[in-house]
Amino acid sequence: MMGYKLYVLDYPMADLIPAVSYQVELSMQVDGHGDDIDLGSYLPKSDSRQTILQEQNASGQFVLELQSDNLNRIATWRAQNVTGRQSVRYSYMVQAKHVRYTIPDDIHIDANPPASLRPYLQDEPGLSMDNADINLELLRVVPDREAPLVQILTQIHRHLQDKLTNRNFSGFTDALTALKLGEASCNGKGRLFVAWARKLGIPARLVGGLILQPGSKRTSHQWVEVYIKGHWVPFDTINDHFAELPANFLTLYYGDQNLFKHTSNVNFQYFFKTLKRLVPKQEAQEALGESSLNVLNIYALFERIGISQNLLKILLMIPLGALVVVIFRNVIGLETFGTFLPALIAAAARETGLLWGLIGFALIIVTSAMVRKLLDWMQLLHSPKMAIMLTVVVVFMLLLTIFGVQANLFDLAHITLFPIAILAITSERFAIIHEEQGLKKAMRITGVTAVVIAACYVVMDSLFLQSLIVAFPELLLTVIALNLWLGKWVGMRVTEFYRFRKLIFARGTA
Repeated sequence: MMGYKLYVLDYPMADLIPAVSYQVELSMQVDGHGDDIDLGSYLPKSDSRQTILQEQNASGQFVLELQSDNLNRIATWRAQNVTGRQSVRYSYMVQAKHVRYTIPDDIHIDANPPASLRPYLQDEPGLSMDNADINLELLRVVPDREAPLVQILTQIHRHLQDKLTNRNFSGFTDALTALKLGEASCNGKGRLFVAWARKLGIPARLVGGLILQPGSKRTSHQWVEVYIKGHWVPFDTINDHFAELPANFLTLYYGDQNLFKHTSNVNFQYFFKTLKRLVPKQEAQEALGESSLNVLNIYALFERIGISQNLLKILLMIPLGALVVVIFRNVIGLETFGTFLPALIAAAARETGLLWGLIGFALIIVTSAMVRKLLDWMQLLHSPKMAIMLTVVVVFMLLLTIFGVQANLFDLAHITLFPIAILAITSERFAIIHEEQGLKKAMRITGVTAVVIAACYVVMDSLFLQSLIVAFPELLLTVIALNLWLGKWVGMRVTEFYRFRKLIFARGTA
C-alpha cells in the first residue's frame, strides 16, 4: 500500500511527513476585591514566518477587546465588580518556519536610510545611546565603522554573546546596567545591542515573544531585529542565533514593550502552557487533492464532525503502545496491572506529561486501594463496592485537578483525562494482591506498571513514529503482524533466562 501511494499515485514523501505545530495556552489569574479589573497582553499575528490558527478565548466574566496598531495586536480583558479568584485563558495553534539570512560582504551601513526607519535610529528609555561608557565600549567592540555591515554585526553579536554572561534576571534591565554588570538577561543584552546598532546608524528594534517548548513556564524572551536591505534580520545573543530564528520562536510584539498590563493590587499571575503537535502540511493537502487514498482527507472528514486530529493521532498510536505492553509481558516476562492499562495511561499522560502522569497514577491507585480495604471491612456486595470505588476515583481526580490549578501545576490539572473505570478496577486488583500476596508484591507490580507506562509514553510520544503512522496508517497492519508473531511465542522470557541463568550456563559447560 505504501509503494502504491509513493510510486503509482506519486505521493510527495516530504510533504506527507506532518509539520510540527505548537498548542499555546495563556492562563492568567487575578484576585478581585469587588473592583473593576483590566488585563492586557499582546497576541501573536500571522506573517510570512508564523501562522496563528484555532484561537479560543475562555474568560468567564471578563469581556475581550482586540485592537491593532501598525505592528502589534493588543488584547484587553475587562470585568466589573470582580470578587475572588478569577481565571482567563486564551489558546492558539502556532506553525512557524526556521529562517536564516545571508548578509553579503559588500553591504555597508546606509548613510541615508528611508524616513520610515528614523524611529528605529532614535534614543529611547533604557538605551542611553549618548552615554560615554556605552560609546567608549562601542569603540572597542567596533573600531572600524567603515567595515562591511556583516563584520560590524558579527563583532557586536560575538561580544554580547561571549563577553556578557547570561543571567536570568526578572524585570527591566537597561543597556547601561547590562554593560556595567557584565551580565544580563535577554532584555538587557537586547537593549545594549539596539543602542550600539542605532548609534552606528543601523536601524534596530527589540522583539518580544516565546521560545516554544513543551511544558508550563512564566518566562518570555526578547531578541533583536536589524533592518538590512528591505528585511528585518533577527539576532539572539542569549542563544547565539546570528541572522536566524528557529521554528520554535514565537513573535508576540515589536518594540520595547511590557508583555502584560493589569490593574494594580489584584495579585496577578500568568503561565504559558505549550504542547507539541503534528499537523498535515498544507502543501500535501493541495498536492494529493481528492485522491480516494488521501488519508489527509479522511482526517478532514473527522474534523467536520467534531473529532480533532489530535484525538485521531492518539487512537492511531494506542496500538503501538499495546505492542510495547505485549513485548514487556510476553517477551521480557514482567507482570503489570491489566493488559492495556499502561498504553491507555501513557496516551492520557500526553496532556499531563510523563512525570505528573506517573505521580497521579500512583496516588490514585494507592488512595483508592485504601478506600477499598475500608469497604471490605463494611462487607458490601461487589457491584455497590465497585460503584463506590469509581466515585472515589472521580472525586480524587477532581481534587488533584483543583490542587493543580491552585498550585499553578497545570500539567497535573489534566489528570482528569485518565481512564476512570480502568483505574477503579486496577485499584481493586492492587487491594486484592495486597491482601493475598502482601504489600511488597503489590508495590512491585505497581512499579513495573509505571516502567511500562514510561516505555509506552516514549514510543507513543515519538514525533518520528507519529509522522509515519499519520502519513501511512496502513503501518498498523505491521503491528498486527508483529502481534501474530508474538502470539506464537514459545521461547524463554528474559526474566526466566535471568532466573535460571546458573542452570543454563552450567548445562552448557557440562
